[in-house]
Amino acid sequence: MLDTYHRGGQCVDIRRGDHACKFQQIDYIQRMLKTPHLMNTAEVRAADAVCELLGTVPGVQVESVEHERKTDCDYGDFGMDGILGFAHGGRHYALVVEVKPNGAPRFVRSGVYRLESCVARLRRSSVISTGRHLIPILVSPYLSPEARAICMDHDTAYLDLVGNARLSFDTVYIERAVAEKPVSEARALRSIFAPQAGAILRVLLREPGRAWRVADLAAQARASYGHVSNVRKALLAREWIEVGEDGVVLVQPDALLQNWRESHRRPSGESITGYTHLHGSQLDERLRETLNPHPEHPRAIYAQHSAAQWLAPFGRNSTHTLYADQPGADALKETLKLTHAPRGANVVLIIPTDESLFHDASEPSSNVFCTSPIVTYLDLWIGSDRDREAAEHLAGEFFPWLK
Repeated sequence: MLDTYHRGGQCVDIRRGDHACKFQQIDYIQRMLKTPHLMNTAEVRAADAVCELLGTVPGVQVESVEHERKTDCDYGDFGMDGILGFAHGGRHYALVVEVKPNGAPRFVRSGVYRLESCVARLRRSSVISTGRHLIPILVSPYLSPEARAICMDHDTAYLDLVGNARLSFDTVYIERAVAEKPVSEARALRSIFAPQAGAILRVLLREPGRAWRVADLAAQARASYGHVSNVRKALLAREWIEVGEDGVVLVQPDALLQNWRESHRRPSGESITGYTHLHGSQLDERLRETLNPHPEHPRAIYAQHSAAQWLAPFGRNSTHTLYADQPGADALKETLKLTHAPRGANVVLIIPTDESLFHDASEPSSNVFCTSPIVTYLDLWIGSDRDREAAEHLAGEFFPWLK
């Protein structure tokens, strides 16, 4: 059943630009939306955001606020969370509201489909007054650029609590985009790109388009089934993967890598700097004798710009950077005859806590081991401007699908 509230000719008209009148208008919508049947926190916050958005438009007159009860509905389940009727420029409109507590693309897409179905059914019913133009609008705490694109593709208005919005009617067109991400979204992305999850993502990125079953993916990434399932769920929510008969397939490797590079942090661990008198081919030969990614021996691999020099050469860098475990670092210090150098160091050894970096090391030349192209790209991307140029050059060699 629908709870309906009408104010008729007493609706506040804010065309005069009177700030007091505008706030009366907003307060009216808020009080009407916050009915006993709308106690869900997400819906209350969504209602506030909708009324604030409308309150910024001069000439809007709110005529009715309707909220569908979740049970005992005489009109059947239309699927909407609310309907807000208003007039502008002599025409009558109704915002058909769908609230999504989770604004990930997968849930946004389902919300858009619900709105399309709801609007079609409302047009065939007598619930909405004849002549009222229906505007579907999806509201969520946060809508990513990908989620907003889904709304635009389906001609659906959108609004989130961060400030992103798009609404068009009559002569009014509102579109706002903010760079800010809520803390919860940043936290969710960090969990997706955490070191343990990173090993799984690198397996997927190595072969975009390949179908992976959970067991195979877990074996390749040396991860537990539970961890793979959690990563799989997060990627599905963002529509970066799809599930087929043969398993999950990475269908948006570019979106995955673009988001990863914005959240990436270089591996944590002890850093050792020093100076070696070895140079050129003599240094290369000494390192060939020491580099190794396998756990049964001291491990050491080229990293960052030093790895890029072997994978996709781009300029020169006089500092050699390597990832190593403790035995590997000890071996390198002995092999390179490293001496302490507060200034002018030309070797940096990093002992990462994430051992998976060694698992998918690449071998661009005999006995030359480097971080994988994906790790190298990510490490370079967050470096200096010159490092980022090297990252883009490497991407051109290894990731033709990256936009």
